[in-house]
Amino acid sequence: MSETSEQRLKPVVNWLITGCILIACMVSIGGITRLTGSGLSITEWQPIIGAIPPLNDAQWQEAFDKYKQVPEYTLVNRHMTLSEFKGIFFWEFLHRNWGRLMGIVFIVPFIWFWRKGLLQGWLMRRGWTILAGGGLVGALGWFMVASGLEDNPDVSHYRLAIHLCAAFAVFSLVLWTIFDIDRGRRSYISDGTAAGKWARWLLVLVVVQIIYGAFVAGLDAGRIYPTWPLMNGQFMPDNVMAFESQWENFTHHKDGVQFIHRNFAWVVAAAVTWFGYANRRNAALKGGDRLLFGAVFVQITLGVLALVTQVWISLGVLHQLGALLLLMAVLNVLHRTGRRLPA
Repeated sequence: MSETSEQRLKPVVNWLITGCILIACMVSIGGITRLTGSGLSITEWQPIIGAIPPLNDAQWQEAFDKYKQVPEYTLVNRHMTLSEFKGIFFWEFLHRNWGRLMGIVFIVPFIWFWRKGLLQGWLMRRGWTILAGGGLVGALGWFMVASGLEDNPDVSHYRLAIHLCAAFAVFSLVLWTIFDIDRGRRSYISDGTAAGKWARWLLVLVVVQIIYGAFVAGLDAGRIYPTWPLMNGQFMPDNVMAFESQWENFTHHKDGVQFIHRNFAWVVAAAVTWFGYANRRNAALKGGDRLLFGAVFVQITLGVLALVTQVWISLGVLHQLGALLLLMAVLNVLHRTGRRLPA
């Protein structure tokens, strides 16, 4: 891409970088919302008027009375006072309004750039896809919340994983678009080199680990077995295999989900280490292999610290952001080893 074209699209790149930052903040706020048990405090989905909080005592009491009808209150939080309810309401309210802010930040500049002729061809199609993806993430957020309003005091960890992965997918698409503008367009498909092929397997491993991280969060499985490297002195405690169904043991059972997440981390780390060693002289990666190794080292360190502290909120949020950092490092390598596409 010519220098003139790069300069012309600089405002678009800045817009997309801002979008990545906002998504990262959204992931952090979502993590706090989950760890503070705030996600079910707002029991209705009102895209427009929901942006206004309760403004007086009567409205606060009305919101609290609606919360009293959901299983989380009747089965878990019957001791909660109105003052405590306001505390959890804050995080869910911030989470939803941050989503509204993101909608404005993505849509308004999109229209402006479109009218200015900066979004054309593939970039216009990519922009529409990002907007649609953002809307889908919001809808999936309500789909997740709705699972905890009728029969269960918790949201479905499967739906939580879908919601989180959708957010990560939109982040990936925005970041990939930045790379495309800055470096020239590349396909997700490997350029045929060994590094390109293996980098795509790394992405598969990281995605599996992210999904299990979401399972751990959804089941609140991070607060059991707060020991490392063993689980209370055992590699695999007996309770991991509590059910006859192996599917339930490793996807729906706290012990099994934590077992997979903490041990699959070593698989990811080993794969990244091997990849970095094999590509230590690969100039095409431009240091991406070292960035990848650093990201996985930081993420495992944060994971261990979160585990042994029974998930302090700050460490839990940093660990979730670490997953985003690791994904960025993998996407960087993927883009550098992708098949070139016409501008």
